[in-house]
Amino acid sequence: MISASSIAQEVEKLIAGSSMFLVDVRVSSSNEIEVVVDKPEGLNVEDCAAISRGIEAAFDREKEDYELTVGSPGLGEPLRVLPQYLKAMGKEVEILLKSGEKLTATLTGATAEKLEVEYTRMEAVDGKKRKQLVAHVQELTYDEVKWVKQTLKWR
Repeated sequence: MISASSIAQEVEKLIAGSSMFLVDVRVSSSNEIEVVVDKPEGLNVEDCAAISRGIEAAFDREKEDYELTVGSPGLGEPLRVLPQYLKAMGKEVEILLKSGEKLTATLTGATAEKLEVEYTRMEAVDGKKRKQLVAHVQELTYDEVKWVKQTLKWR
């Protein structure tokens, strides 16, 4: 059985020098391999085919007997690696905090340690009878976050 780490190492070699980045590698107990890659300008079929050919050249399909899928992350999938956060910069995201609170915000910053978001919410304001829309900027560490997903606005 092929290990996820050996596949990841091979993919890293294949994409070195390009704008592509590895998001995830999953290997099932039945040797079904799923490689998820992305790039800032968006992945295309040729990118996936090149990675697939590279993996097949490195790992003998007859000897290992595996099934291979190479693709990009789905829109509803959580962001997993820093380059995904950087790609989503300035876009609306949905965040589920480990506390259970859910936020819909604009991703305004991301580093290896934390992310920064901006959002508005209706809150009681001193001296006002009705709740007002109040803007917030919040920094979150990845330890505080259960998941972050990019959202689509339908207009």
